[in-house]
Amino acid sequence: MKFAHIADVHLGYEQYHQSWRAEDFARAFKEAAIKAIKNKVDFVIISGDLFHRSVPNPKTIRDAIDILLLFKRNNIPVFAIEGNHDKSIRDFSIYHLLESLGLLNLIGLRKKRVENEFVTSVKLSEKVYLVKGVFKDLEIVGDRYRTKLQLEKVLPYLRAESDESVLVLHQSIKEVVDVEIDLAYELTLKDLPKASYYAMGHVHIPKVYEFNGSYIVYPGSPERYDLREASHKVSYTSDELNIKEGIKKGFYIVNDFKPEFVEIPTRDFYSVYIEASTKREIERKLLEILRNVSNEAILIAKVVCEMVSDVKDLIDRVSKSVKYADLRFEFKRDIRTETKFVSEKDFFNDFELELLERLKGDFDDSLIEFVRNYFMSDTESKIKKEEKIVKTVKRPKKPKTLLDFIGGG
Repeated sequence: MKFAHIADVHLGYEQYHQSWRAEDFARAFKEAAIKAIKNKVDFVIISGDLFHRSVPNPKTIRDAIDILLLFKRNNIPVFAIEGNHDKSIRDFSIYHLLESLGLLNLIGLRKKRVENEFVTSVKLSEKVYLVKGVFKDLEIVGDRYRTKLQLEKVLPYLRAESDESVLVLHQSIKEVVDVEIDLAYELTLKDLPKASYYAMGHVHIPKVYEFNGSYIVYPGSPERYDLREASHKVSYTSDELNIKEGIKKGFYIVNDFKPEFVEIPTRDFYSVYIEASTKREIERKLLEILRNVSNEAILIAKVVCEMVSDVKDLIDRVSKSVKYADLRFEFKRDIRTETKFVSEKDFFNDFELELLERLKGDFDDSLIEFVRNYFMSDTESKIKKEEKIVKTVKRPKKPKTLLDFIGGG
């Protein structure tokens, strides 16, 4: 049995407010589809965030349909879950639309029973079904992105009945995610139900972790989503120019539950760090770096230097040499007498950075739920402490049911 494991496609993402970047993300997904078909996979798993927004624009929807049709024309079923970026609280989401067109099978907790050649439903309670993927004797069990509190209620139901199974989740696992990747986690290894393969999404850097004889796999995003995923890391501090290759982008072909990485070519993306004393030195170092950079590349540079009077000409020169450039200057002078420019990551916390990124797009359900979940998790510990101190007579709360954890149909 052979299948493709893809995640975090982020169709429609106009990175740096550049519309052509959305085309890059679509191109990467199409390349993954073509390679998967050439490898003669039996089916495809998409572990969340197929889209960058829960309400994608018409062109993004068309791109998704065109690419998913490649699988359908080759009789390759696709199983998918919603991620944190594209999940919806509506009863009918973009995933339901694609499912109605026969382009994918949406698995997870749902309000209605779904049955077809590749999907079956298990009734858990009144109006709550676990929709599972089925391929021969294999069960494909999973659910949409959940907060840590929601997962505690949902995970016990995500257990397969057959000997061979794939668990599909869009979550970060504490022991698998490196400390270098600044992500909150929702799971630990001891929380995971037994599975033959763990098809994960949410972490954009490829990772493979062995656990109890099975593989936990994050394919990463097929296209470069942020600076940490640069194709080249450039450092020019003293008189030495240092250029290192960054991470590879792609997806996994899984043969008998053993993953093999398949690389996808992407646009060159340079993360540059320069230290200099004068404007002339900055210019010299930038020009030397540009001799190693394609004119179709993205270049994001941080320049640490003494205060210089005018850098607009430098910025213009670099911008004309590549597809997109962003130069950020940090001055060494005393912060009490000079303005110091810092990066967004130095100024905002992780929640604020994510919120700013989401506000660049459409105001939709995922944004509301993102903010609500943040403040709910932030205040939960405070509420528990207050409940211990302030003892008041309250009406017993109605216990939550599975129906409370289902966002769509």
